[in-house]
Amino acid sequence: MITRRIILFIGGVAVLVGVIGLFTPVSVHPELVPVSCGSAVAPNLSAARARDDGNAANVPVRGEVIVDSNYTRLCQMDLADRRIWTITLAAAGALAIASALALAARSNRARPT
Repeated sequence: MITRRIILFIGGVAVLVGVIGLFTPVSVHPELVPVSCGSAVAPNLSAARARDDGNAANVPVRGEVIVDSNYTRLCQMDLADRRIWTITLAAAGALAIASALALAARSNRARPT
């Protein structure tokens, strides 16, 4: 009985953290400059694209090597990572809740009245 409640609680927390993680804003910080990427549900790459357009790597400089930070690609990778762990966590929490509820229903049916 107490085990089912613990599993229900942990599953509920996992679902809650997963859903909140999907809606929390994502940003990248190369060169210690934060660039907003939107959220995993509603990505907004306009700031990253604007940062890429104004990047020094897009301007030809003779005889110098300029490191190019592709902010749009970094945002896409961070958004994909966020989607992977939040959806996995929410699905695991939902599975834990479903299994705890199924065990409770089975034990209630098996109990003689």
